[in-house]
Amino acid sequence: MEEFVQSSGENGVVVFSLGTMVSNMTEERTNVIASALAQIPQKVLWRIDGKKTNTLGSNTRLYKWIPRNPFLGHPKARTFITHGGSKGIYEAIYHGIPMVGLPLFLEQPDNIAHVQVKGAAVRLDFDTMSSTDLVNALKTVINDPL
Repeated sequence: MEEFVQSSGENGVVVFSLGTMVSNMTEERTNVIASALAQIPQKVLWRIDGKKTNTLGSNTRLYKWIPRNPFLGHPKARTFITHGGSKGIYEAIYHGIPMVGLPLFLEQPDNIAHVQVKGAAVRLDFDTMSSTDLVNALKTVINDPL
């Protein structure tokens, strides 16, 4: 993983994890996300437990597990795509990493709403977002100070 992160150059990396409760996504959602990630210049560490999609870009690596906190604290970390679980949000805030929130259930929508109000996140609807929506959100949090 570290070698892949170091190969990102000045563009850095995106850390992406929707937590351990999301074991599989629909093929349609996976394709929407993968095609968006393929359009950004950053390398992507994506924690996902599912099959590889045909829209996966060469800039994206899939892992069943990512040591999230060390990579959020990595100098090359640029943003965190998260479901909005408390632990991940606290880790991102601690490291000063902006977030793209894709809340799914329980306390996650409220968590993302609180972080968004404070200017540290952009929120998208997981079920309805397009690849363009995700690309635009990533560009916003990476390129524009929130």
